[in-house]
Amino acid sequence: MTGLAALLAAAVGLAFVGLALLRPRLVLVMLVGLGVPNLNVVITANTGLSPYLGELGLAALALVVMARRGQLRLAWSPVVTGVLVLYAAFWVSLATAVDPVAGASVMTERSKELVFFVLVLALCLSIDKVTLAPATAVTIVSALAALTAVHAFVLGGQGDLGGLSNVPVALEEGALTARHSGTSPDPNFWARLLVLLLPTALSFMALSRGWRRLWWLGCAGALLVGIYLTQSRGGFIALAVALVVWLVLAGGRYRRSLLVLPLVVAVLVPVTGIASRLSTLGDVTSTSTATADLSVVTRARLQLDALRMFLDSPLTGKGLGSFGTEFLRYDRDSNFYQPVDIVVAAHNFYLEQAADGGIVLLLGWAVFFGTILFAALRARGLAGRRSTEGMLGLGVVGGVVGWLVASVFLHLSDFRAVLVVAAAAAVVDVRARSGPRPPAQVAARRPSRRAVRVVAAVVAVASAVGAVGVGLVPARQYTSTTTLAIVPGTQRVDGLSAYEVDLISRDLLSPTFARVLTSRVTPAAVDASLGRSVPGLTVTAAPSRLGGGVTLTVSGRAAGDVVDASAAATTLGTDVVAGLRTPWVLVGQPFPPQAVTSPTRWAAVPLALLFLLACGVLVRSTRRREHERGIRLDEAQDRYAVR
Repeated sequence: MTGLAALLAAAVGLAFVGLALLRPRLVLVMLVGLGVPNLNVVITANTGLSPYLGELGLAALALVVMARRGQLRLAWSPVVTGVLVLYAAFWVSLATAVDPVAGASVMTERSKELVFFVLVLALCLSIDKVTLAPATAVTIVSALAALTAVHAFVLGGQGDLGGLSNVPVALEEGALTARHSGTSPDPNFWARLLVLLLPTALSFMALSRGWRRLWWLGCAGALLVGIYLTQSRGGFIALAVALVVWLVLAGGRYRRSLLVLPLVVAVLVPVTGIASRLSTLGDVTSTSTATADLSVVTRARLQLDALRMFLDSPLTGKGLGSFGTEFLRYDRDSNFYQPVDIVVAAHNFYLEQAADGGIVLLLGWAVFFGTILFAALRARGLAGRRSTEGMLGLGVVGGVVGWLVASVFLHLSDFRAVLVVAAAAAVVDVRARSGPRPPAQVAARRPSRRAVRVVAAVVAVASAVGAVGVGLVPARQYTSTTTLAIVPGTQRVDGLSAYEVDLISRDLLSPTFARVLTSRVTPAAVDASLGRSVPGLTVTAAPSRLGGGVTLTVSGRAAGDVVDASAAATTLGTDVVAGLRTPWVLVGQPFPPQAVTSPTRWAAVPLALLFLLACGVLVRSTRRREHERGIRLDEAQDRYAVR
């Protein structure tokens, strides 16, 4: 039966692949429908297999087929510029990371998400149906939000429905219901996702008539109920801001409905118990764990550590993904003695990015979100307030503003959903700019054809070189990070040995030993100790973040080579320090190597797509030039014939 089921699943999968290549809309629905609500993780948890890479491969294959058919349509938008600026800031943050292994892991995920954005945007532009991606996201997430309502009020919150309706927190201070999180592990993240999509559901409702209007009204209602069931304080605040922004920008009767909003709030807040939940936010300034909400106090503690990291490295931060590894060192100076019982993260998007990437990464995020809001508002202005592009742009603005408000209380988690909203903003912007314009705009001066061709040629060459270069980078490396403790060479423990034992308060000792190991424990020295050359070997030494030790990091292309090289480097390091005849020695055992996937490999796909886009612009510009030259030649021949 197992073999038959596997054969049947393979047949269904092949049939879907063939149908998807014939109907690329299915590919877009699959990417958005599984990526935005985190269903890929649910499928992986239930089957043990992740469909994500297969989805990306199928989407790339669909674009190739569309290109062969002449259906591929690409266009530029300020949003694309914003994404590129943000990823440039990511690379700067990765280059300065104090924990390169954690940074590479985060950058690998960000690179996959960049590929996801490029594929979704290309499919949206080529299919030329501006509503498909946002409608898919809203419909599926609304269905999952409705499922949480059924789970809560009909099934009593029992189980998790196969991971589709999680209840990670049964009850919390001020909450009137169990906290549901849908497909997310955290109710707050789920609330932020629902707030991101709710204004778009309202835009679809405003655009529709008849039963379609009722459908989108039901989706908006399901999202509202889902937000309530999360009992997320930040979600409630973000919801209020997003609704006000949408109503103000929608104008007309929607804006006038703001007059009755205070009455609605006065009725709903006491009935739903939202006020008691929001009142616990006042504990953010409290340090008492006996009377205050412990989750709020702990979040304030984490955010204070993130602020200290940023103040220590304001320009580039501690590096991508470094908050978790730096937390213990900074938290040592706090007045809290209880262990952190929640996820070690900043729980504040802005402080998290400031700690990891400093001002550079904050500016990258500012450009990214600024281009999204600019493109959406420009689409609304060009296409009109009541047009499809204008209303969808309005939904994007409301959702992004709500997401940014909710992120005051949360770190980054649902970036893929934000990228889908960014792609929607880019598509409505392109559609609005391609429509009819007022005469004054039609008469505007266009850039020189020669300048366009030069820029396209430069981009094509640079992206081709970059794609080939990152393709040559090894796909995977193995890294062993060994911590060598600095301990006194004597076993005597009394008042005379106190100076030798006290290592943490003397900050110069660990950096000094690290500098000695850097100069003496080199790849050449390790190769000489092993009697052979290890391919791709790198050896670095750095002070331990917790003080009182030195971390020795050995990387190579093969796990076996790294095991041998790490043992040799550890022996060399301990022998070097012992030979200095100081009161201290290094003690430690080599740590087993871990596989680290190179994030640069993922950059080959967007670079290749950028190369194809530049080539397309170059070919189109050249053909238009030849066409215009032919027209001028025909006109000259006609004038000559008349004479």
